[in-house]
Amino acid sequence: MSFEWVSYFTCEECGLERPSAEVPYDRLGYAVCPNCGTETRPAAPTATDASTLADG
Repeated sequence: MSFEWVSYFTCEECGLERPSAEVPYDRLGYAVCPNCGTETRPAAPTATDASTLADG
């Protein structure tokens, strides 16, 4: 008996859930929701503290 891992994409905007293989990706490799068109991107820091500041 074989087992195949399936990775899922869930859109934060509309809640659509699909296997990752069925979701289109932009030229940078980020998933694009096929239902609403929302592009996934890394979250930007929301607070500035010592760990997010660059020396200089």
